[in-house]
Amino acid sequence: MRAALAVGMILVLGGCTKEPGSTVLTKGTLTVECDEAVAPVMQAEVAAFQQQYPDAKVNIRVAEAREAIADFANDSVRVIVTARALNDEERTALGKGKKVEFAEYHVAQTAIAVIADRRSSVKKMRMGELDTIFSGATPFWPTSGKRTVIDLVVGGVNSSTNEVFREIVLKGKGFGASATPVASSSELVAYVQNHPQALGIVGVAWLRGISDELTVMSLGTPGVAPDSTEPPGQYYSPAQAYVFKKYYPISTPVYLYSREVDRDVSLGFIAFVSSAEGQKVIQKAGLVPVTMPVRLVQLTSDQVK
Repeated sequence: MRAALAVGMILVLGGCTKEPGSTVLTKGTLTVECDEAVAPVMQAEVAAFQQQYPDAKVNIRVAEAREAIADFANDSVRVIVTARALNDEERTALGKGKKVEFAEYHVAQTAIAVIADRRSSVKKMRMGELDTIFSGATPFWPTSGKRTVIDLVVGGVNSSTNEVFREIVLKGKGFGASATPVASSSELVAYVQNHPQALGIVGVAWLRGISDELTVMSLGTPGVAPDSTEPPGQYYSPAQAYVFKKYYPISTPVYLYSREVDRDVSLGFIAFVSSAEGQKVIQKAGLVPVTMPVRLVQLTSDQVK
């Protein structure tokens, strides 16, 4: 790959978050069921919110995306976070079957990273290679030397990371029979760190502070340019700027969904996440804010920042 410009992202902050109009919004107890793929960033949001508003108590309950959506539909939780949008089937079930009125808030854009052991000689992959590897058609590492079997590892069946990866990369196909499912993103990262031939997929929220301990693959699609300013066939890491510019090919929105209609702490928390301070938390966690303006600056590395 040519010496591609690497860009980082900095928030243009508009000052401190103001209390959103009523003390009711910043007092009380709230339970949020959070998609495991973005649990670290939402836990950081809760910590920042409660630090500013000590009369608020937000409990994060971590679950896989499908489980959170099912609990939301059954009204066992009123606010959820998912690392993908509700699909047509889920929207139909909520609307026609359950007659649920809900609000949808797009608060961030995240990405799915393809990770290997830090000593891996393979540092970049084409999207077509990912398709054949994760579908099981190609069981070996794409190297010119000894044919070494890839130790594939993926999340559970209800994982939003798996769903998004299958939709974008595998075009709806299932994972190959050799792919080993694990219960959580933290377990997946630990597995890859301790198995030299492992290759896995994980939300970038789980790489903050440990990306140097892994190989985070740069991905490319031969013949395709992300926009008119870039030549075709380049490889891009899941760095924030590349996700923001849509150069990195496996990204997904993060949504907050709420059934609440009262002006209570749920609205206060959602307003905080969408505010300058909440979006700064998202940026620090390695995701891309969407409700605040951003500017791009040139850096010297295209690794995850």
